Amino acid sequence: MVSVPIKPGITAILPTLMLALALILGACASEQPTAGRPVDPILDVECPGEPVPTDLVVTCHRVDVEGASLAVSVLHAPEPAGAPVLFLHGGPGGRAVAERHRWLTPRSELLDLHDVVLVDQRGGGHSTPSLDCPEMDHTGLTGGTFDGLDGDRACRDRLVSAASTPSTVTVARIAADLVVVRQALGIDRWHLHGVSFGTRIGLELLRTDETAIISAALDSVVPPDADETTDLPDGIVTALGVLETQCIDDGPCPAGVLEPLRRVLDRLAVNPIVVQVDERSLTVDDTAFLAAAVRTLGRPDGPILLPDAIALADTGRLAEAVDRLSPVGNQQVEVTRSTGDALSEGAWAAVTCGDQLPGMTFEPTDIDDSIHRAEHGRWSQLRARCAAWKIPSSEPVTRTPVRSAVPTLILAGGLDPLTPVRWAEAAARHLEDVEMVVSARWTHAPSTWNPCAAHLIARFFDSGERPSGGSTDC
Repeated sequence: MVSVPIKPGITAILPTLMLALALILGACASEQPTAGRPVDPILDVECPGEPVPTDLVVTCHRVDVEGASLAVSVLHAPEPAGAPVLFLHGGPGGRAVAERHRWLTPRSELLDLHDVVLVDQRGGGHSTPSLDCPEMDHTGLTGGTFDGLDGDRACRDRLVSAASTPSTVTVARIAADLVVVRQALGIDRWHLHGVSFGTRIGLELLRTDETAIISAALDSVVPPDADETTDLPDGIVTALGVLETQCIDDGPCPAGVLEPLRRVLDRLAVNPIVVQVDERSLTVDDTAFLAAAVRTLGRPDGPILLPDAIALADTGRLAEAVDRLSPVGNQQVEVTRSTGDALSEGAWAAVTCGDQLPGMTFEPTDIDDSIHRAEHGRWSQLRARCAAWKIPSSEPVTRTPVRSAVPTLILAGGLDPLTPVRWAEAAARHLEDVEMVVSARWTHAPSTWNPCAAHLIARFFDSGERPSGGSTDC
């Protein structure tokens, strides 16, 4: 709230002015009734978190939607010749407003010609109510041993008792929220830039708000009809195979990565190992080790870190291997927990269990392969976790393929074990005007870390130019 000081001399005539104003409003009441008139859903606020040094204008807002208040930030281009770009963050349960520095230092090429709109989706980031779960700091999936779901249940019970029902966070609801954001900001049409789970929301917006979308860039696609339990084990093996070929060709790992990893997983399936991580003892079995390996490979530095970690584990140095991998345990491990965390567990559970779980078959794809077997163990744990959250299934229509004529650019990485190339291909089959770019050197979400991928998207939004034949030549 901004208070405006009243100048001396005006105070004396305020009663007269207020009376006159009341009479005017009373006279107009019969002509312009206020009952039922929509309230402006947007409020200007100070940007949360630490200020980001920039010469650009950055404004922050709260946009009220049904049952929630969304945190929004607009990064204003110096000369916005093109339409705004809505960035759709990953997750589910991720954030964007607190990550605005990623666009500003250094400045994204997109900001040369386009305003960029960042939104913390319902339940996550600085949006309220927050579905973050401090109860799950040290409970739930800790390593490979499923220690119980007390943290999940405690968080769910607290949220439900506070009327912050997790089941209100769905793909369809998030997409509807973003239509409200567009209208509140006075934007008629914009571009979409979705990353990972954000592509799922982008596809839903193509389904429901297509006329407002000029073009869409989808990086690391999650198609609505994906069966993760069937697709991801093969996707992991494929990405590891690409890594092995590159690693052998480049020289660091003459023994490869697939067979050494399989040996490690076979041993851990029989004899899980207890390791010390951040003052916690975690039991690492085959499922936990594979999950950490997959998350590591999805990082920009993953192709360098993972072969070394697998080689260490293969020679019995598991604690050193785990130290090189992404956190073994929950979806994320944070040193501190507060509103605006990098992952809102309640929002993650709501979408994962309500939107994604109903499309999963949970049928083992190759139980004789140790990689498939370890990955299948993760899906078994997911079913138990979703049972604890009691999230109802969302509407089936949101799990059907999206058909659209909007010009679309799709990016996919051959090293990406989280959103395999086959998912990008599946989504592209239903789009009428699409160009797909695949690089064997990209891991997950390349547009957030690879300058060439980011340039391809900026060029696409600026002029509609597409890489010839899917080339990654920038």
